[in-house]
Amino acid sequence: MTVFLPLEASSPVPHTPAFLVPTPQPAAHLQKVIKAIMKARRIAVVCGAGISVKAGIPDFRSSEGLFQSLKKDNPTLSSGRDLFDASVFNSEGTTSMFCQMIAQLAELSEVALPTSFHHLLHAFDERRRLLRVYTQNIDALEQKCGLTFGVPESDAKRNKPRLCKPKTDASSEAGPSTVVEQNRLPTPPMETPRCIPLHGTLQQMHCQTCTHSFPLRDHLPTLMEGKPPYCPECTALEETRQLVGKRSRGVGKLRPSVVLYNELHKDGEEVGDVVRRDLIGSSKGKGRSGADLLLVVGTSLRVPGTKRIVREFSKAVHSRDSAVSEGSTSVMGLATPTPSPRRSPADEEEPPIRAVYLNLDFPVPTREWEGVFDVWIRGDAQEFARLILEEMDREMRAKEEAAEKKRRREEAALAAKLEAHMNVSGEHHSGAVTTSGKKRKAAGDGQPGSTKKQRVAPLTPVSMKKPAGKGRKLKDGSGDVLPVPAKENVQSSKSKSGLKIRIPPRPVVLITTPVPKPRMSALVTPTPSPPSSPLTPVPSSVSRHRSTLSPLSPIHSPSISPSTKPHSQPSYGYGWGGHGDSLDLSDDDDCAESYLPTLHCDPDGPAG
Repeated sequence: MTVFLPLEASSPVPHTPAFLVPTPQPAAHLQKVIKAIMKARRIAVVCGAGISVKAGIPDFRSSEGLFQSLKKDNPTLSSGRDLFDASVFNSEGTTSMFCQMIAQLAELSEVALPTSFHHLLHAFDERRRLLRVYTQNIDALEQKCGLTFGVPESDAKRNKPRLCKPKTDASSEAGPSTVVEQNRLPTPPMETPRCIPLHGTLQQMHCQTCTHSFPLRDHLPTLMEGKPPYCPECTALEETRQLVGKRSRGVGKLRPSVVLYNELHKDGEEVGDVVRRDLIGSSKGKGRSGADLLLVVGTSLRVPGTKRIVREFSKAVHSRDSAVSEGSTSVMGLATPTPSPRRSPADEEEPPIRAVYLNLDFPVPTREWEGVFDVWIRGDAQEFARLILEEMDREMRAKEEAAEKKRRREEAALAAKLEAHMNVSGEHHSGAVTTSGKKRKAAGDGQPGSTKKQRVAPLTPVSMKKPAGKGRKLKDGSGDVLPVPAKENVQSSKSKSGLKIRIPPRPVVLITTPVPKPRMSALVTPTPSPPSSPLTPVPSSVSRHRSTLSPLSPIHSPSISPSTKPHSQPSYGYGWGGHGDSLDLSDDDDCAESYLPTLHCDPDGPAG
């Protein structure tokens, strides 16, 4: 069954072939065909002269085609087809007409520009959706639109063994030299051109004797005269043979590199290799499979070789659909089809579109093409190409808009994250500033960490009395009262006074002698009598007693480090190690003076 789909709504439904089925909704079905083509990943295109008519190059079999015009210009010909037969070289008259016709076609091809369908092929190639283009045209307009063009050289020809002379050493120089066949390293495979000319091209001419190729434009004036040019390679070789006295082998003539009826294609094996790879797929590289959609455009399918290529590709693309529809086979051998959730039941009932034929007329005989094509689009190839190109433009714009929206969302999300991060950083920064300000303020109150210089007057013997509060007071000779904080933790570092002397609580009058502790045994040692004057040096026994009491006391230190903790007894080393129950200094001013250290907090202040 083949669906008939006209591009023009007024086009009537043809009576033949009988397997044609008209569509009730041509516009909707046309959009379905366009989407199927755009979704295909490996498109194989077989095109003919119908895609180049708009470029000014005539086709062959239409009412205004090349066959009819040649017959009118040359009444001796039974048909214009006779000039494209291999028997054209049997007589000088037909050979002259053939050369003039080729010269005119070459000039038309030289000035012709690619059509919309050629640009569509290039768009498929840019989107990486084009597998191959097999063209019956000889104008090479596919190359002008940007496709790689030509027939690849076979591996057998590229990796031919060559004869070379082996290197001989000094011992074998006198002997006869032998020629050894040596295989060269295999040449890496070349990339297959995107467009394969099935019937040759007007760009080249080749010699019928030595098979060397030459550009056709170099011999265009000779062709315009109706004379086939002589081969330059054969001419040079003939001149050389005459100089050395060898017999003549003849000079070959050049002919256009186009394939005529009833002759073999000189690159037929290479073309067959490319077709075979595109049918079965290639296991190299990414493991690409063969074509998944066939598009036949602008050809009447009269040439046997082209007909066979179209049939084989149609079988290949439909066989892949049948393999997918059967489903994957499980381990137990049961078929487990997996229908796509995106497809509706109506879509699953309709077979997918895999083979499309686009031409004004259906190929004949029609019985040979039953079941080959899914859709026959009757209309102009350029109009259909413009529809697909417009759909591609809309799809591209939609993708760009989606990408732009996505970029804006990402930028907005990134800006929100940055703003939130800056707010959190600002809160942390303000908290750090407040904390540091408090610390600087506390340090400025006289802590050891403060940078403010302090002057400490020399200490004099003081009289201590027990106050009524929690703390104690120190009195100097002038009667000034110095407040002393209450008992606190020695390890505390949050005090706000600059210099505080901590005096443990003791009885005012009575001297208590508690049970000595083992670690304080040195404190119960009898104390020698005090000196008669405060200026009298302390006896050596007292010095030894002081060093015994507190080996770590910096009694002879000239100053106190600002970083020292104010309430740490080991830091200042006052000479006692108990908590007020080992020694009483309330009634012995001289002894108290002898145990107080000399303090220097400011180098410019008075010495203690």
